[in-house]
Amino acid sequence: MSKRFTIFFVWFIALAGIVVPASAATPVAGGTLRIAVSSLQNLQLYKTAQNDITDAQSCIFDTLFAIGKNDFKPIPAFAESWTNPDPLTWVFKLRKGVKFHDDNPVFPKGKSREATAEDVVYSINFMMKTTTAWTLGPVTSVKALDRYTVEIKTQTPQPFLVNDPNRLCRVAIVPKEAIDKLGEDGFAKYPIGTGPFKFKSFSPDSGLLLVKNASYFLPVYLDAVEFVVIPDPISQSIALQSGEVDVIKYLFNLEMADSFEKNANFNVIKSGGGSYRGLGFNVTVEPFNKLEVRKGISMLLDIDVAYKAVIGSHGERAYCQVPPWVPFGYDPSLKSLWAYNPGEGLRLLKANGFSSTDSNGFLQYNGKPFKIEIKTLAGSQTKALTILATQLREKGINASVLTEDTAVWADDLLKGNTGLFFDYSFAGTTGFHSLFHSSMIGMSNTHFYKNADVDATLDKALATTNFDELSALWKKAQKQVFQDVAGIPLYFEYAYSIVNKKVIDFVPPWGGLHLVSTENSVWLSK
Repeated sequence: MSKRFTIFFVWFIALAGIVVPASAATPVAGGTLRIAVSSLQNLQLYKTAQNDITDAQSCIFDTLFAIGKNDFKPIPAFAESWTNPDPLTWVFKLRKGVKFHDDNPVFPKGKSREATAEDVVYSINFMMKTTTAWTLGPVTSVKALDRYTVEIKTQTPQPFLVNDPNRLCRVAIVPKEAIDKLGEDGFAKYPIGTGPFKFKSFSPDSGLLLVKNASYFLPVYLDAVEFVVIPDPISQSIALQSGEVDVIKYLFNLEMADSFEKNANFNVIKSGGGSYRGLGFNVTVEPFNKLEVRKGISMLLDIDVAYKAVIGSHGERAYCQVPPWVPFGYDPSLKSLWAYNPGEGLRLLKANGFSSTDSNGFLQYNGKPFKIEIKTLAGSQTKALTILATQLREKGINASVLTEDTAVWADDLLKGNTGLFFDYSFAGTTGFHSLFHSSMIGMSNTHFYKNADVDATLDKALATTNFDELSALWKKAQKQVFQDVAGIPLYFEYAYSIVNKKVIDFVPPWGGLHLVSTENSVWLSK
């Protein structure tokens, strides 16, 4: 597989916060939890930010900490505690007695070994060397102070190293000898971690089966977890209703939310966050490399009509990409950038190469037929995009929506095979950096956007600890990006997980899917 980032997005879903309270009943051991996923092409670490893959991996591998279910703060996992003794130093105290999975090609049954600080050092360095999806920032050194203590040094203060779900929280603890013996590709086919579930079998076309790690340091009640591949969101809903699966981690077909809320067999878990929905430009592709063309297209869109027709009360209009549930950077004042003015929009287009119509009544560009193909993956947003495409067609722009398989869509974004595409956002405190910093071109910056002033502002923001200054920097960068019309914000969609009522103590994914943590352990009632 290519080392380049196979991006999904992840718009990244900000699923966390409000959860259905666990039953007061005594947990029951046994059973297989079946979870619907849209795509599981591989299990290779750090090559993708695709939620389904990273959620599956988080059941196999431990990380130093997890993101808590209620307040988004880190909670202990492999690390029992950590300190930040000075702005450039982090020290982690590890849990003793945590063992790698056995009964596999590297560790025979009963012949595993304890995971130690040296494994953490190796794992962090392995991530930094191989990742095309995440960044830890300017880490200068990682070393084991003793068998159960790890020290990380950074070049500049990194206040988000621990509390951001897209940074250190992503480092899986892996055994060096497994990578050495199996290689990266072989390890992806047989992943070995210390997590609550062990790898059993995998098929990209059907799914992934994990079995209970009976030696885990926390109670594990489930016998197994099965990730069932169902690409179509409507088919996922049907599978949940028929009992084929027990969980939809994220409800893509949002119009089904009302129906599930009325069904006594399911719990609808609304998070404290949601997802960004927008249009993104590849700003290097003609004619979208012209600011006035991008601006002109944005002025042809009546976004309020489109989003209200699709999501109703399950979301709100977006004027920026940082969502309101992120503690800084949300800037509704950017509403002033998004005027619906078709007359002015057409004037800008005609001043930049768009001219007389072809035989079908569509505007041409530089005397040649012109077409916009909005690439997306399946979900409620397809209906909103179709309405917007229809609006463009009514104004003389030959626009259509192309719904692609998740993997194909992701590959197109990564390789730049796009002009105007369904846009997403990274949830979390450093997401805007990941999407628009020029260092992330070829990875998560699928707009191929480059602006030295924006880079400098984002770099400064990552090292800032003062909340007010941080928020001001984030807003400054965001305003510049959208003045450049690198994308067109549409709406923020509220996030829902749907679970069968027999599933107890389920927490929606946030920095991974944690079926077992210091705060919860999923079980199935009889």
